[in-house]
Amino acid sequence: MSSAIWRGHRYRMYEATTELRYMSWRALGAATVAAFLVFLSLAPPSSAQTTRAEEIDMARRDKQARLWPERESPLVRQANDLVERGFREGVEDGYGANGPQFVLGGMRSGHGMSFGAGYRKTDIWGERIGVRTTARMTLHGAYMVDARVTLQGLEFGRSFSNIYAKYEKSPRMDFYGLGPDSRQDDRSSYKLEDLSADAQFGIALADHWRIGLTGGYVSTETGPGHRPDVPSTTDEFTPPEAPGIGLGRIDFARGGGFLVFDYRERSSGTRRGGVYGVQWRQYVDRTHDLFDFRQAELEFQQYVPYFNETRVVAFRAAATLSFQEDGQLVPVFFMPTIGGNNDLRGFQRYRYHDNHSFFVGVEHRWYIFRGLDMAVFADAGKVIPRKAALDFSDLEASWGLGFRTRLRDAVIMRTDFAVGREGFRVIWTFSDIFKMNY
Repeated sequence: MSSAIWRGHRYRMYEATTELRYMSWRALGAATVAAFLVFLSLAPPSSAQTTRAEEIDMARRDKQARLWPERESPLVRQANDLVERGFREGVEDGYGANGPQFVLGGMRSGHGMSFGAGYRKTDIWGERIGVRTTARMTLHGAYMVDARVTLQGLEFGRSFSNIYAKYEKSPRMDFYGLGPDSRQDDRSSYKLEDLSADAQFGIALADHWRIGLTGGYVSTETGPGHRPDVPSTTDEFTPPEAPGIGLGRIDFARGGGFLVFDYRERSSGTRRGGVYGVQWRQYVDRTHDLFDFRQAELEFQQYVPYFNETRVVAFRAAATLSFQEDGQLVPVFFMPTIGGNNDLRGFQRYRYHDNHSFFVGVEHRWYIFRGLDMAVFADAGKVIPRKAALDFSDLEASWGLGFRTRLRDAVIMRTDFAVGREGFRVIWTFSDIFKMNY
């Protein structure tokens, strides 16, 4: 075979091989594309269809897997669950989830930060009874043990009923004397111990109303205070100047009722709505027949949001009025008082005592970032011996700046910097401002 014919034959063989390779690659490419399309049709929905919460949770898990590939210690997991029961799960109803709890705050102001442990169980006797009990203390010798029994089996419709019992020892209660003219230099201290048990029954009516009755018994005992470098109240004031202090044990029967209209979106850290309430209580002295009196507490709160609820103006007005027959007195530890962490914040705790009190306050709050709000505030109030002096004249005033730490929209910690006529105060507490006790 000539060389020319051989070269022609090889060229035709090369063209055929090239065409076969080209067709093979085309078939392989088509098969790959088809397989990819089938994979997409069988794959789960894209991440764009997941919720924002799922994306955050996946990112957290991915970071945790990269930084801490080992399994979480059971002890660490139990500690985290303990904290979450006391804080995260408890911010909605104020009592926490079932099981052990770690608790902060909840005791009388002026004794330092309180901390302790608690336990809650709501499914006793076929969910007819719920129980929550706590034990708390401070580093300054104050302590408290309490228990709340919710009688779920007696509830029907919108009704609610419970029994609350408490023993609390507070060795550093402050007293400056009676009336708006008491002096800061007359500061004294007394010890207060009280053991109480109260039952409550109420009905949550339609359209945000609730009404209820309360009744119970409280035993109090006072004595010399234990605040360093501060004299005892029993040494500085006579019994008429400090009613009820130094008389030892006094037993009271008490009972009353309350009526509340509450259309806030939540009880703590609310950004809209309002709450208006009145509570009435009768105290009967079972020991000396000297401290029989009645008290009325009136509360007004209003929250006005703007800028898509990132700004809130909060208003509060409150008054406590005491009524007693001739010769009867209101003991110091049940008297209305202003000054401290929750009302006249630029003044010391329990700065003013008397038979009646009046308070007005306003806060402007704004959103900083998720979990933190900032606020500027102004407070004004006074105590008076007679109801006829209940007006807006001669009010003590304070103002300041504060921060609100939020968890699930509820305020769990508050820091305020306040200034008043008598100086500057820093307040750090695990409670919201403008709280109601009924």
